[in-house]
Amino acid sequence: MPICFGATNPQPSVTVVGERAPRYAVLDSLVAWYMQSHDVPNAELAVSFDGSVVFSHAYTNVGASEATPKTIFRLASNSKAWTSAAIDELMKSKTISGGEHVFDYLGIRDPLPAGAPVADPRVFDITIGELVDHTAGWDRAVAHFDPMHAMRKIAVDTQLGRPVQARDIARYMLAQPLQHAPGSTYAYCNVCYMLLGMVIEKASGQPYLDYVRSHVAYPIGVMDLVLSPTEDPRLPGEVATYASSATGLSPLHLDSDIPVPGPNGGDGEIREVGVAAGGLATSAESMLELMDRYAIWGLGSPPIGRSLARGGSAAGTNSYAHQRPDGVHYAIIVNRRDDEAFDAFHEDIDRALDAIAR
Repeated sequence: MPICFGATNPQPSVTVVGERAPRYAVLDSLVAWYMQSHDVPNAELAVSFDGSVVFSHAYTNVGASEATPKTIFRLASNSKAWTSAAIDELMKSKTISGGEHVFDYLGIRDPLPAGAPVADPRVFDITIGELVDHTAGWDRAVAHFDPMHAMRKIAVDTQLGRPVQARDIARYMLAQPLQHAPGSTYAYCNVCYMLLGMVIEKASGQPYLDYVRSHVAYPIGVMDLVLSPTEDPRLPGEVATYASSATGLSPLHLDSDIPVPGPNGGDGEIREVGVAAGGLATSAESMLELMDRYAIWGLGSPPIGRSLARGGSAAGTNSYAHQRPDGVHYAIIVNRRDDEAFDAFHEDIDRALDAIAR
């Protein structure tokens, strides 16, 4: 039954849809406060304990289209957890080992732009396992460059005359320097997970999403894992909007100089190309199903007695998934990005869950 916050005061109201859960009422208050304070249209929060969902609510701010616990939201980098789970399945079936040199495995040795040299021959030492671990050697903080958010630039620089595809970006990275020796240094790496998506396709002989659905999502009962398209319209069941004031030139329409919204490609990303790194969408409840079977970070099963967490951030999206050491897992997804505020917000959720557990 919907619950309404703020109806008796001048503040905007937040409508909550889901089964009543009095023990977790403080979570509703926290989400409502965050949404009102940061102009967030919609949110989902789901919590499980020892594999059973104990709380699942969807939230709608005044004036926004209603969300329910079945509404799907973009995950941003929480897409990587599904990619890791697929790699884990391929390793368990011994289709791959993780020690394969990725560019040789994919048959990519010719850089873009045409005629460009390989910038660092150590690039051919990068293994599949190092992609998973973010130790491939590229460091966006040092290079001030993230190819997942520079897809228009890559298409223009390489004179493709069309939007980039994943293989184009892989070839482009052969001509880019490494900042570290492969395997030596952790540096968060979006393009590593795009390459893992290509590995999944090569190893399975299936499109990325087909394999992830058939070998990860469907076996755990998740039927709502989708690729969120770069451009509108939104998919059936998807949240109606991704709120953002960011704009930029489209990586899909290379001849256009008209800025488009950040969530529709203005952030430099074609989500169909970078799907394995940040292009998936699902519900918070479905994230719990994943977290009850797989580690949210890295490979393997959920941790026992220790904490693992993964965040996602993109224009119009923040997401966070936490496997806590007390057996409580939770996932929160919102459709407006404010990284600093969102970090503080999910820390508040953890403190509230600590108090509930006591």
